[in-house]
Amino acid sequence: MKAKPIRKNQFKKNRKANRALLRQRAVAVAKGIFGATALVAASAAFIFAHDFFTQTRHFQVRQIVVSGMQRLSRPQVMEIAGVGMQTNILSLNLATTRKRLLADPWVAEATVSREIPSGLRLHIQEEIPLAILDMEDGEGFLINLAGEVFKRRDDSDGGALPRVQGLGHADLPVSGMPASEAYKAVMTLFQLAGEKDSPLPLSGIRRIRMDREIGATVYTGENNRVVKLGFGRYREKCQALGQLISRLNRDSRLTRYTAIDLFDVDRIVITLASVDPSSSDRKEG
Repeated sequence: MKAKPIRKNQFKKNRKANRALLRQRAVAVAKGIFGATALVAASAAFIFAHDFFTQTRHFQVRQIVVSGMQRLSRPQVMEIAGVGMQTNILSLNLATTRKRLLADPWVAEATVSREIPSGLRLHIQEEIPLAILDMEDGEGFLINLAGEVFKRRDDSDGGALPRVQGLGHADLPVSGMPASEAYKAVMTLFQLAGEKDSPLPLSGIRRIRMDREIGATVYTGENNRVVKLGFGRYREKCQALGQLISRLNRDSRLTRYTAIDLFDVDRIVITLASVDPSSSDRKEG
């Protein structure tokens, strides 16, 4: 008689496997709880450290250096930047503060830096206005030395700036679109006016009028004289004007000129003020 084969106890084997699985799960849960607790503790520590350092009086601003102002004042720059002597320099967002400064139309460039533990430095570069644009629709704008419009004109923007008349919004340079020929002509005249020994110095220009039919006319502050330049060849015309003014200043009979017509550089016309207010003399050169 054959002996029956011995069967293995599958229940006992499964029970051992279940115990091992339970131990693994328990370890995983414990690790998860420990990790979550550590993360919460670390977050709490960071929050506590952040609140401590950004609220402690040790890092409160005690010195603010503001530089680069020409038109704006120190209090104005600080107000625009949103900083003061109660500011904590560690809580200050430097990028946001710089953006606040650049949002002011008079600020062309700005830098903001910390000086640990209690110093703050603000440096700005202001726009330099070149002229006022009196637009055909009555609006007014200020342009800088690069010919860029940087702000609308208001009552405080008068002063001794020359004015440009006869242009419309379509003449202005905008993103992706070049300026009109009329606008480029105005900027060329300003460039020539800024050169050394220019016969039409920037300080002497009251206004430039651009007419689409006759071109540029410059009105100077000297005895309200007029220089008619027309279109193009402006450098050549300015050189001719410089030579002509030298001749006029040497001849006492010609010092009473009121207008110089340089539309055609080869045929210059000079208008002289007459003793009789109802008439004027004209001389061609």
